[in-house]
Amino acid sequence: MGSMCGRRRRDDEAPLAPSPEVPQETQEPQMADEVAFEGEDDKPYWDAPSRCRGCAGDLQVPLSLLSRAYAGTGFGDDAADWEGYLAVENANGFTNSALYGEVNEQDFAELLKDHLLPPARVYDLGSGTGKLVNLAAVLGFQATGVELEPGRHHRACSAAKAMLRVQADAALEGLQPLQPRFLLASFLDFDFSDADMVWANSVVFSPAMMEAVAAQARKMRPGAYIVSHKLLPGPGFEECGDAFLRVSWRPEGRVCFKVQKVLGESS
Repeated sequence: MGSMCGRRRRDDEAPLAPSPEVPQETQEPQMADEVAFEGEDDKPYWDAPSRCRGCAGDLQVPLSLLSRAYAGTGFGDDAADWEGYLAVENANGFTNSALYGEVNEQDFAELLKDHLLPPARVYDLGSGTGKLVNLAAVLGFQATGVELEPGRHHRACSAAKAMLRVQADAALEGLQPLQPRFLLASFLDFDFSDADMVWANSVVFSPAMMEAVAAQARKMRPGAYIVSHKLLPGPGFEECGDAFLRVSWRPEGRVCFKVQKVLGESS
């Protein structure tokens, strides 16, 4: 299909299909300027949640499932849960935990559904407690989360198990099998070359970290996408536009995430 850069997919145009299965070995052993978006219709879009036709009904059940799995577990949406959780992280030496934030799950799901076809491979670099990975998996994507902080990693794995229990107890129908993969590892030297889309909430990534991610991203197949708060530096990528998503650290408006298409290592 033609390039999606600089425009949204037309209604009669198929989303990006997953890449062919390629056997590979995976390695298992981790406040920037924000651009607010208040909803002006003349802003550039790669995807806009409000323009995702027909998504709301399709997402109601998976989003409810996600909320139920995370509720009351000590790492859900409740402010008291997060206060206690961050206190434990800080006590264990992760002093940047207060900077931890999450992207709105519905916005992320709409972005996936509008531009990818299951079972496309989706990676979340710095996946935290795994909400986006678990949601992508229940939507039918091959979802992998890579997280360096042990507490967040274990909570993501626990939530995946909780989602399976909730799904079984509720006898929900029509959902894809939930098979997320969570790796306790640093994404700086992790092989995600088979990805169809890489997500990186790179708000606190240093320039050196962005360089390391870019070096790995150039190994992805041409035509794959990277969605990141910051642009990946250097050659090998083409800017495709912006995605405006709601985030936990900005109660009003949206934050701009940059979309880049991989051109290949030889570019």
